[in-house]
Amino acid sequence: MDPEREDLNALLGELDPHGPPQWRWVHRAAPGARRIGVLSASFNPPTRAHVALVEAARGAFALEEGVFLLTLLHVEKPLVGFGMPERLRMLLAIARARPACSVALCNRPRFFEMAQALREAVGEGPELFFLMGGDTLVRLFDPRYYPDMAMEAALEALFATARLVVAPRPPWDLPALEAFRNDPARAPYRERIAFLALPSDLAGISSTEVRRRLARGEPVDDQVPPEILPDLAGIR
Repeated sequence: MDPEREDLNALLGELDPHGPPQWRWVHRAAPGARRIGVLSASFNPPTRAHVALVEAARGAFALEEGVFLLTLLHVEKPLVGFGMPERLRMLLAIARARPACSVALCNRPRFFEMAQALREAVGEGPELFFLMGGDTLVRLFDPRYYPDMAMEAALEALFATARLVVAPRPPWDLPALEAFRNDPARAPYRERIAFLALPSDLAGISSTEVRRRLARGEPVDDQVPPEILPDLAGIR
């Protein structure tokens, strides 16, 4: 095992997936940033769409730091495909090639838990933004992801700590997302949710499609950032 993989495994092992929310910086590009945007995803593997969302949000919302956040658990996806150390290594390659991009770990999968862990890590000063696709926004308001508590309590904890920046993603286009946000049930949170359009050529890019192409031995150069192509080369 190479030294970096050993280090990443050790870092992953420090977090208890069943413990209280914990945050670990793996690569911090902008300590002291006052406006921080966080993209949490499964990154199985990271794609050009992930990177575009972080970079577009940084420009549109004057974010001083964009964070690729890998969580030990996911609310609905089991761990398949790339292992956690591989995903983390790819995120590091992406972040190190881009100013003001960081990588972090969190042991808990729900956004109010991530927000709690991040707030404890950076203190009360910075403004926090969670970046996500439209499908993730809709899941955020689904009661089945809160079997142990009232959904409203979790949402209030999240929106008291952070704002959301949401990019349309099929089948959720911008008009559909605006209608979803403007529903009276979401009225208490409406002002904390903003939208960000991405170039249309990113709509068909997904980690699932990348894995399918790799399984068929097809190129993925147009789907993933160039920094991770060496990690994927042996899979073709």
